Amino acid sequence: MKKWIFTILSLISITISPAQTLRETIAIVRPKLSETTQTFLSDFGKALRRDGFYSAADILQSYGRDSFGTGFTYRDERDGRLYIITNRHVVEQAEVVDIEFSLPDNSSKTFAECPVIGVHDDFDIALIALPKEANLPTLEISTSPITDGTPVFSAGFPALEEKPSWQLGQGIVSNANTLIKSLTNRKELSLIQHTAQVDAGSSGGPLLIRDEQASTGFAVIGINTWKAANRENTNFAIPTCAIDDFLENYPTDSNVLLTRSEVSNRASEMLQAAKSSYQAMMPFVSYRYVSNISANTFYDLVIAASDPATEAMQACFEQGDPLEGIRIGLADIICRQFSEKNYIFSTVDNLDPAHKSAEVIYTVGDKNITTQWTMEQGRWRLVDTENVKANRIEANGISKSYGFGTSIYLGMIVPLNRTFDTSYSIAFKRTFLTFVTYEVTASLLKLQTEKKGWEGLNEITTSHIQNTFDLDLNIGGQLPIKCGPIYLVPYAKVLGGLYFGTDITGINYGLGAGMEIAYKLGYQNYIFANIGYTGRRMKPFDDEEFRLKSKTLSGLACSIGISF
Repeated sequence: MKKWIFTILSLISITISPAQTLRETIAIVRPKLSETTQTFLSDFGKALRRDGFYSAADILQSYGRDSFGTGFTYRDERDGRLYIITNRHVVEQAEVVDIEFSLPDNSSKTFAECPVIGVHDDFDIALIALPKEANLPTLEISTSPITDGTPVFSAGFPALEEKPSWQLGQGIVSNANTLIKSLTNRKELSLIQHTAQVDAGSSGGPLLIRDEQASTGFAVIGINTWKAANRENTNFAIPTCAIDDFLENYPTDSNVLLTRSEVSNRASEMLQAAKSSYQAMMPFVSYRYVSNISANTFYDLVIAASDPATEAMQACFEQGDPLEGIRIGLADIICRQFSEKNYIFSTVDNLDPAHKSAEVIYTVGDKNITTQWTMEQGRWRLVDTENVKANRIEANGISKSYGFGTSIYLGMIVPLNRTFDTSYSIAFKRTFLTFVTYEVTASLLKLQTEKKGWEGLNEITTSHIQNTFDLDLNIGGQLPIKCGPIYLVPYAKVLGGLYFGTDITGINYGLGAGMEIAYKLGYQNYIFANIGYTGRRMKPFDDEEFRLKSKTLSGLACSIGISF
């Protein structure tokens, strides 16, 4: 009897042990944002809130706060190093992460500030180095063929009450060869579609099959990455062949990465990417570049980006990933700047392995373009380039992003003839499609008129000064020219309206032209000053009793304004 009980207990122990060991190989990955990025998120969020974009500000300021994903341990047979494999999107913006193992006995083991030493340029894979002294069980990679209907398991730490909670789910492979190029950067890679449970926080966790030969009882066949939002139990994993390719072809030795030849290769690859698309350019844009964007230049970035890039940026904001959206916009602008001209890689200058920085010189004709590069997440990436400044996205010249919702102007018209005294006005103005404006102007005028009358049998004419109120509608065109932070805006407009006096009313129509100077304060926020000419023809309804000394009023118009 005792022997039978002992046998049962032994079988239970054998059954439980692999599950416990499996959990010891699955990690919670907590990205740590740099102080520069945190400051950027805070300042940018405040600026968006000031401009009325409350939802976007909330997304930006909460981004990265207590975020986490999943990863799993892997030992590289080539160098014996212990790594954590996870998704690239889990470690976005982070160069170091905290790795935490939550064990079955409710204890935990943490490795702080582990470096992200590599990300795959095409697939959603990232590699994190654990300390050399770390001693942990690891998962084996399966080489067994996967077919539809194969039982599979998902393991990870999805969120439960906003905290990571262990979860082992079970399902089947519902499509062993799913080709979705939008998820693989247009590369030919078949994904594994499956029904094992995947929730927010599971990203980067392994997709497993049973393997009695493995120490944990499981082997990895893929990395869980995405789930379809509009379908039930439709999840996707990157197959392990992509992991093998990544580890075999990606240099993890910093002595190899921090060389002039490695910088040269990346700089040349960037030119090839520029000829392709903004998606191909994205791996070359650093997160430090993103952190140099201000709220003002972000608005210019949205306007200047191509339609496909703008749609992708919007999707990133909606999905709570705003910084990747900004990175898309930057990649799009850089791609077009470099593809429009025949740039040639020239040389690598000022390589500084200690600070992981370098300058790369490109040439176009007889002109040199200097670009700044940095080592980030195990890749050489752009920090700055002369032709795409993060603090000045739109180049000098005709501006397509100039415009404002509503502005208010206070102005005066100094007469050029003697038909009226100095007048004062208030105007409300809006832009339409950048180059078209419309405004409503209210003015106070003192018109000099002549009134006909009779004294006995003699017709006499007496002079009068009429206080009149003038209400006009103006339709105009403008051509904003950007000169650094200043916009020079020549304009022309036509006007028409009514005027009302003590005992005279009529219509007026005319035109105006001049130059406006604007300084941008924020999103569609400017201060203005302009000077120009205005001329109008005044026609009273009662032509018999009243007539103007001159039917044309001309003057020098000056005004100041602000948009809001």
